[in-house]
Amino acid sequence: MSSIKKIYNLVPPERRRALPKVVLSALLSAVVDLAGIAALVSVLLVVLDENIVVTNPLFGRLYDLFGFSSTGAFVAAVCGVVLLIIALKGVVGVALSEVRARYMLLLYADLSKRMYDSYLSRGLLFVRSHHTTTLVNNVNAVCHRFASGVVSSLLGILTEVLVVVTLLVLLSLYNPMIVALAVVVFVPIALIYSRIIRRRMMENGKEENRLQVGQNKTMYEALRGYADIEIAGAKPSITKRFSEGIDSLRHYSLRALRMRSASSYVIEFSLVLGVVAVILLGIAMGHSVTSLKVFLGVFAVSAYRIVPSISRIVGGWTEYKRTSYVVDLLHDELSVDVAIVPQTAEKLPFERELSLVGVSFGYNPSERVLDGYSLTIRKGERIGIQGSSGRGKTTLFNLLAGLFVPEEGKLCVDGQAVDTPLARRMWQNNVAYVSQDLFIPDQTIAENVALGVEKEKIDMERVMRSLEAARLGEFVASLPEGVDTVTGEAGCRLSGGQRQRIGIARALYKEASVLMFDEATSSLDEKTAREIVDAVAGLSESNRELTILFISHNARTLDFCDRVVEL
Repeated sequence: MSSIKKIYNLVPPERRRALPKVVLSALLSAVVDLAGIAALVSVLLVVLDENIVVTNPLFGRLYDLFGFSSTGAFVAAVCGVVLLIIALKGVVGVALSEVRARYMLLLYADLSKRMYDSYLSRGLLFVRSHHTTTLVNNVNAVCHRFASGVVSSLLGILTEVLVVVTLLVLLSLYNPMIVALAVVVFVPIALIYSRIIRRRMMENGKEENRLQVGQNKTMYEALRGYADIEIAGAKPSITKRFSEGIDSLRHYSLRALRMRSASSYVIEFSLVLGVVAVILLGIAMGHSVTSLKVFLGVFAVSAYRIVPSISRIVGGWTEYKRTSYVVDLLHDELSVDVAIVPQTAEKLPFERELSLVGVSFGYNPSERVLDGYSLTIRKGERIGIQGSSGRGKTTLFNLLAGLFVPEEGKLCVDGQAVDTPLARRMWQNNVAYVSQDLFIPDQTIAENVALGVEKEKIDMERVMRSLEAARLGEFVASLPEGVDTVTGEAGCRLSGGQRQRIGIARALYKEASVLMFDEATSSLDEKTAREIVDAVAGLSESNRELTILFISHNARTLDFCDRVVEL
């Protein structure tokens, strides 16, 4: 029951309101299936008992009402009606299945969006401390398994239980012996089977998820580090790791498939066992096999529907146990109290100075990168930042940009503390960040410059002005598609210097008042690096209100700065 409560709590309120509609579709599916069974039983009774028109009042009334002249014509008519009922059953069944499928897809989409927002709202420190492939798997695969493996399986079980229970009630009115036989034969076998595989399927599902995350991680690292892997001759070891992961994943997937497939054969065995039991019991009681034909026929037709239902119940339970590990995972991830960052285009006023006051920060409790650190930067200053690796230069930038929240102390703008999600968002609207590994999505140059702006809302004149100021105008003009040229994955169609200039153009398009360059020239040759620095210095000369922060190991790169801070 605790698991059911967790599942219910994970379902968003609007999806909970839609649950009655989905349950109703399940009930209607049960009714439609029962109509199909009733139709088949009718045909069976008419065919197996030639005196049915005389012995059964309902069939007798129908025979007289429609004025049939022979039993053969009556049987043919019944067969035609049954075919029509089965055809309508199929059409209605497809429509009802679509209701449930649409609900599951909407539930998956809701959870995936919620998880996505949660992860992005937890800040840069959270993202950096978790592996990308794990987070991606949780947002996509885990949410999908919850919808399709957990909720869908439980609703499927509910539907089939309704079908079986209703059918057994109706059969008990016809002949209680059929119900007793069905319960004695099917239920124990189904319970024993589910009991045996329940724990195995849960463990199997956890292992499949772990292996899938590992495969994604290996593939991601192999593609991202292709050049290093190729040069180091590491391809065989990486390939071996990937192949071993595939083999392990295949083993567990086959194991799950084997356990799911076994359920149908177990139920099939139950059906044959039931028929044999009827025959043997009848013979033992002195009945002839011929006298048992109607009983056997009704049992067989009923089993025709009961067997798949029990098979689906067992299969649904199996799938539920296989994917139930995601319930606790989602519950833990979505129970984290996350402050949703409000989106606003408003900028925090910045007229005088930016400062860190007594700031302390570390990535683990035992070691602080910055301890009681203070720094004041006046608006329009050009500040260089130096220091050996690990001294906290990038950490300082992330604190100044509001990407990290100080453990102690505060970030202030014009004396006002930037200590709420809204204030940080408003401050970040003033800031442009150009890193050594600049983020370049696989979009057009225009979309990269106006990052985050919908394509149809991009101001192309502003894009061109920004490119010209970043000294990219001539290059873009030489391209056949101009600003509509696609940059490729991670800007692979651009040179290192062109990528950094895209970052500058992006800052200018944003009309940022603070430009932050984190080792933006360290991977460039000396000539290109000098051109980037000159471009930045030129921007500063043309706009003395622009505040520039520049991290570099090269002292000559910081010649244009008003002062240099050593960490």
